Amino acid sequence: VQDASATLPAIALHNALEDNYGNVNNLHVVDMCAAPGGKTAQLISLGFGSVTAIEVSPRRSRRLVENLERLNFQEKCTVVVNDASKWIPDESNVAGVIVDVPCSATGTGSRRPDVLRREKCSLDNLLETQERLAKHCAENILDVGGIMVYATCSLLKQESEDQVQKLIDSSNVETLPFVPGEIPGFDKSIDQNGWLRVLPGVLPGELESCDGFFVARLVKVDRL
Repeated sequence: VQDASATLPAIALHNALEDNYGNVNNLHVVDMCAAPGGKTAQLISLGFGSVTAIEVSPRRSRRLVENLERLNFQEKCTVVVNDASKWIPDESNVAGVIVDVPCSATGTGSRRPDVLRREKCSLDNLLETQERLAKHCAENILDVGGIMVYATCSLLKQESEDQVQKLIDSSNVETLPFVPGEIPGFDKSIDQNGWLRVLPGVLPGELESCDGFFVARLVKVDRL
């Protein structure tokens, strides 16, 4: 079962592409770092015509396939076992991509206290991986007008806001902001940049127990 916060990236991508195209049934989207498959299954459920799931770990990709088969979604998704920072689509028709990057997972600390004891060298490696993945997606996966959703389950600014700002400064992407009322219950999580910053214990009602999460939605632009 996905935490409510973990459902935000797919909703963010769907909302933007539905606004752009009116119908997502013919669109191809990609879920990077896809295992165990919650976001992939959500994308399929939202009606996208073609979903590609990228996962570098053979062991985790097997779990991804098992979860898709359990939901009878295996025919609706292509699973690729590959390094997401090196994968290139066969055709340049990717309308959108979710980049839920490997991270410190500090947003899940209330359930998994062990994640709060990571060593600095581990975080440094994660930061390098995050930057490489985000830059690859922005520069090599999307065409102009394509939508990228960058997400972490981290409370750390270095893994989230800072990474997105570096990407905006170095690549042809800009923020496609979240707007009040777009995702019910999460208005208070929209920051001054138009990104979502979910903090544990802050949202009202059932959402109070949400994991910490960060989501930024970006669009590729032509700055030439």
